[in-house]
Amino acid sequence: MATTTQSIVTWVVVLGDFGRSPRMQYHAQSLASKPGSVVYVIAYGGSKPILALMNANNVHMALVPEPSAFLRKLPRILALAIKVLQQMFWLAWVMLFRLPKPHSILMQNPPAIPTMALCWLAAWRHAAAWYIDWHNFGYTILALNQGGPRNWLVRMARQYELFWGKRGSKHFCVTKAMQRELADVWGVEATVLYDRPPAQFQRTSVAKAHKLFVRLSSDLNAPGYADFLSDEAQQWTTARTALTSSLQAAAGSTSSYDAVHRPDRPAIVVSSTSWTPDEDFGILLEAALRYEEAVEAEQRQGTPAGIGRLPRLLLLITGRGPQRDMYLQRVRALKLHHVAIRSLWLEPEDYPLLLGAADLGVSLHASSSGLDLPMKVVDMYGSGLPVCALAYSCIHELVADGKTGLLFQDSKQLCEQLQALLQGFPAKPTKLLQDIQQAVLQKESKLRWRDNWDAVAWPMLSRT
Repeated sequence: MATTTQSIVTWVVVLGDFGRSPRMQYHAQSLASKPGSVVYVIAYGGSKPILALMNANNVHMALVPEPSAFLRKLPRILALAIKVLQQMFWLAWVMLFRLPKPHSILMQNPPAIPTMALCWLAAWRHAAAWYIDWHNFGYTILALNQGGPRNWLVRMARQYELFWGKRGSKHFCVTKAMQRELADVWGVEATVLYDRPPAQFQRTSVAKAHKLFVRLSSDLNAPGYADFLSDEAQQWTTARTALTSSLQAAAGSTSSYDAVHRPDRPAIVVSSTSWTPDEDFGILLEAALRYEEAVEAEQRQGTPAGIGRLPRLLLLITGRGPQRDMYLQRVRALKLHHVAIRSLWLEPEDYPLLLGAADLGVSLHASSSGLDLPMKVVDMYGSGLPVCALAYSCIHELVADGKTGLLFQDSKQLCEQLQALLQGFPAKPTKLLQDIQQAVLQKESKLRWRDNWDAVAWPMLSRT
């Protein structure tokens, strides 16, 4: 296809579920907002992308076919090889012959195989600039499932990534630690483009939170649990949710603008996970069990109800992934009562509303390379949430321990932090919780994707 002389064509390449790649969605949205810009997204389908992209006339999707079903019956290595070959032939056809000639190609890494080689070939054929956005290293993720970095397949993947990665025209990365690694080991000069939340992440009004929890009531009342949430689910109506109540809705009105927080509401703690080995969800389960025991101990000691007691916890876990069902079976087996854990898959428009309605965020991200940062924390900060985050080598680039969040090493420390933050909630929040909330609202929630992208990324991309 030919392009018009007025169009500036950019390909955004994500060899994964585009709807679950928020950073690349924000790249595409920012590019599409520029005058004369046309964006072609080359990615897998699956989850719905944000509405701004679905409604944009100048954003077009070229969806990679899903892997053949018969591959599941083959040995893992053979299936992986065939999958890569299928991807390679389809990408070659689309990128070399089918799509309009691009001025620039912006590729997410990982995955690197076979995307890097095909992007280099397409950039050469079309005389286009090739930008690599380094989110992590692909070979380190592969190592999680292949027995570690000494596995022959992992070593080959590293050499492939090293060879082709050097050939990008320009590079972005997500941390200063990764920037140093790319420069010192890979010989690549990258510009740090920190993740920042877009404008839709903010505190959620009580009225919107009420409507959200009315919509979520069937998901929260899931079978197989014996906790406080299941006990009270029969009381939920359009006038009463797990979090809020509304007098107008109780009187038969469709309006819920008078909604208020229930004085006996639980503390809402949210965590987003891909349910993969680089996020040990067992830490949160063990912390929940310890918290349950702490509440039971309070009751045995006769601590008066109300101010000073630990609140009930509603842990809401968003995301999909391979280990989800295994962990949910473990949750049901714990027989918790004062802590309720539910797994949700939300529409893109509801996820910011949930974060903005919550009281605390938890990140279990450990990073396969130790060089990337959890974007979920960025979203939580945009929504004004204090965060408890698992400590690892570069997390300090995002979370200021004791100021905008707390860092933990294990389940015991996480449980202690939950108690220190939430004691007396909601009647009398702790000073620690209030201080961190204020710091997040003053410092982190004002740093937005669009402003940062315009200042850092656009000057590089616009030189194409």
